[in-house]
Amino acid sequence: MSRRRAVLAFGLVALLVTSGCIGFITGSEELSFDAEPVAVSDSATQEAGYDQLRREANTINRTFSVAGQERTVTATNQYAEYGRSVDRPLFGDQRVAQFTAFATPQVEVAGQTLNPVSNLNNRELVLRLQQQYQSLENVRFESNRTQTVLSSEATVSKFRADATLQGGQEVEVFVHITKVKHEGDYVIAVAVHPTQIDEQGRVNTMLGGLEHPAPAPE
Repeated sequence: MSRRRAVLAFGLVALLVTSGCIGFITGSEELSFDAEPVAVSDSATQEAGYDQLRREANTINRTFSVAGQERTVTATNQYAEYGRSVDRPLFGDQRVAQFTAFATPQVEVAGQTLNPVSNLNNRELVLRLQQQYQSLENVRFESNRTQTVLSSEATVSKFRADATLQGGQEVEVFVHITKVKHEGDYVIAVAVHPTQIDEQGRVNTMLGGLEHPAPAPE
């Protein structure tokens, strides 16, 4: 699962960028951007029955050509992952329900947003996820709904897909995905669970409990 999480995290947030600063353009300064920490509140995770698996910052260095010269940009992204075990004969006692939140800097130069995430809608995000996430295949649209996320009305898209569990078992899953702009970052939330499990209410609880900036873990 660690490789799967890494591919998912890097595939969605390693798309980063550059921002305007004279020192950066002239080469006298390196440019860096840090996303604010993101998490789900303790009350929401408890209500939804999820366990926190990890919260991490991920720093990525990228080189870009600016004014005919190569410049280095450092971007720090934040993500938090949660899981819920389901004791069913079909799945055993596996964490088959997962919820992951990402925060990645908006990053602008002269008013132009250069983070490719800014131009991706939910369908494009999940298709990018399909390309990067080897066990997720045959993604097809199911429905849209409106959910309050970080005090904003956000469109949450739901897709069906075919996936492979850790033990190699093939299963049909629902993927819920949304993106909002908040406090200078793009916050993306992704939930995945088998279609046999009625998980949407729990997913909505997790979405409603998103915190950004999130307090440091105890």
